[in-house]
Amino acid sequence: MGLYSKAYSSVLRKNFMLLIIASFLLIVMFAFWIGVPFFVLGNFLFDLNTPNYLKLFFITVFVGMLFTSFFIPINWKVAYEIGGIKQQSKVKVFSYLQALFILISSSIFYLLFSILIKRGIQLP
Repeated sequence: MGLYSKAYSSVLRKNFMLLIIASFLLIVMFAFWIGVPFFVLGNFLFDLNTPNYLKLFFITVFVGMLFTSFFIPINWKVAYEIGGIKQQSKVKVFSYLQALFILISSSIFYLLFSILIKRGIQLP
């Protein structure tokens, strides 16, 4: 993982504006990447009478996909750099990084949503 952390720090040093833009868009588009999966997908799954644990799983995976979509330019630049170092396909490295970001962010949101549900907040 040292190679990946060095690549991320190198890319973010050179292109710090990408991080600022992604952070700004995450704040401005909060209703998009949280609200759409939570309310639209939650209502759709409610109509299908799916169990709550499946609702929570699908919602958090969809939130993770929308959340990580803001980091695609950063991940692409890192994948381009790592692909050049490892002599691998840039698309393969990019898909690995994007899948890892989706998995990590979905896990974090799953933990947050499960804590909120245990405290009494209901899914739609």
